[in-house]
Amino acid sequence: QQSGQPARRQFIGLERGYHGDTIGTMSLGGTPGFHGPFAELLFHTHRLPSPYCYRCPMGQEKKTCDLECLIPLKTLLDKEGDHIAALIIEPLIQAAGGMIVYPARYLTRAAAMLHAAGAHLILDEVATGFGRTGTMFALEQAKVTPDFLCLSKGLTAGYLPMAATLTTEAVFQAFYADYAENRTFQHGHTFSGNPLAAAAGLASLEVFAEEQTLARLTDTVPYLHARLTRFLDLPWVGDLRRLGMICALELVKNKATREPFSVADRVGWRIYLAGLGQGLILRPLGNVVYLWLPLSATRADIDEITDRAWTVLADPALFPGMQRSDVHD
Repeated sequence: QQSGQPARRQFIGLERGYHGDTIGTMSLGGTPGFHGPFAELLFHTHRLPSPYCYRCPMGQEKKTCDLECLIPLKTLLDKEGDHIAALIIEPLIQAAGGMIVYPARYLTRAAAMLHAAGAHLILDEVATGFGRTGTMFALEQAKVTPDFLCLSKGLTAGYLPMAATLTTEAVFQAFYADYAENRTFQHGHTFSGNPLAAAAGLASLEVFAEEQTLARLTDTVPYLHARLTRFLDLPWVGDLRRLGMICALELVKNKATREPFSVADRVGWRIYLAGLGQGLILRPLGNVVYLWLPLSATRADIDEITDRAWTVLADPALFPGMQRSDVHD
């Protein structure tokens, strides 16, 4: 609107997307389990299918995939392109929506389509930023430049709450003018610019550089990924998803059909309780259980964590209908 395109008022989000719990971010998200009770308060958002490779919404397989799940984006831009303001997306992984890791080329192609249509790309790196995916920001792996970049969590290493929104010079200039033109972005929060949180953020970034955190990940990330490969041998592990220090297992009743465990089976809850007994927090998201390891984890830490996770997940008693004979140690 500030740049002379007032018709661009519509937004695009993804099924299974999650961007927070305000009215605006819930409207952009696509996780009914979190946002369903507020449905009548939310504004309309166009929805794209999730790039959920294990359960492809377009019926494709990884080996033959040509990003058919982006066809709806092309169709939408062809029809409503002049009215689209932006697409918001979590780069490379939909976290709260099920730890769904998708190929970098999906984001690369989506960004090109948006910019060709004159729309903005908003990347939500609140969860993925600051090394979690193996690079400083997940966007680097897709070689894209967003118009807006949302950061938090890793910015202060979790010591204090802080968030930041970065944007381009072009967006900044749209709000920069003589005072009389009244183009200032009059929007803020009570605790914006909190000096204590800012100090924590600066200190965290200094430690990040001093300890050469990103350089160390070139060893620990592939080591973690290798240690998790054996979990695919378990008959109830249908999919293993890995991205940097983030790993997720999707649990199924039947590998061949990918039949999920039912809600009544309470598999996630069983695993969570068993994990506590091993000193682990194995947070379930439905039938998905994941590890989100700290960037400081050493090989010894990874060995201990994955061994304890194996003790939990190799126990057939946690999986209704499975037998001890199904597991090969």
